[in-house]
Amino acid sequence: MALLKAQSTETLEFCAREAMQIFGGLAYTKGGQGEKVERLYRDAKAYSIPGGSFEIMQDLGIRQSVKVAQIMGAKL
Repeated sequence: MALLKAQSTETLEFCAREAMQIFGGLAYTKGGQGEKVERLYRDAKAYSIPGGSFEIMQDLGIRQSVKVAQIMGAKL
């Protein structure tokens, strides 16, 4: 679950950055055409904070995967 959250927030941030590149200067305005892009970019960062940083989520995901693999009898 942690790896899914890390990947999804990273993808959302990438999409928001690309949308800002496409819109150019309009993406930085809080009104007009760029309002939704500006809000998406701002919110994308906020979504990644509650669960921890990207690196922490990756570490947690790997630890969970190793634990499941050991329970299933995998040799690591």
